[in-house]
Amino acid sequence: MHPTPHAPSDAAQVSATRGSLRSTPVSAAWRPLSAALLLLGSLGAAWAQSTPAGEWQTIDDHSGKAVSHVVVKEVGKALQGSITRIIDPNKVNLKCEACEGPLRDAPFIGLTIIQGVGTAPTEPLTWEGGHILDPKSGRSYRVRLRLKDEGQTMEVRGYFGSPYFGRTQTWRRVPAS
Repeated sequence: MHPTPHAPSDAAQVSATRGSLRSTPVSAAWRPLSAALLLLGSLGAAWAQSTPAGEWQTIDDHSGKAVSHVVVKEVGKALQGSITRIIDPNKVNLKCEACEGPLRDAPFIGLTIIQGVGTAPTEPLTWEGGHILDPKSGRSYRVRLRLKDEGQTMEVRGYFGSPYFGRTQTWRRVPAS
């Protein structure tokens, strides 16, 4: 097969390609270092978003508006979450009137609502095995946390018995400032 008059020959393409791939000794030395730095940077960003640890904005099921902030942190080998902020200034002084025992009349702000949650060995980006407290009703439910959207949202499922019998809320990660 003969090349068409308007198309460069294969030899010309190879020669042109070789010329464009030539590197100076300086750029060749930086190439492995650049790749390593890029890899480390992307691993750090991925790792930072692969845990529920951090600050989350809770969202009302009915209105879709932000209600509060909960900080989730590791305590030992389990996760624990506490309310740190109430968005509505008229509700800042709410207390857990429906709670029983030592939590009765405890202020919502500072209240630990997630306890004893560990990793789910069979499901990636999922934590379970603990409990979540609904401060409005005073009831405690089993809980499952599942990260979504590259760690920017978290499904929080409170349930009785089986996860099939419960309710799921979606919380949004609060950007680090």
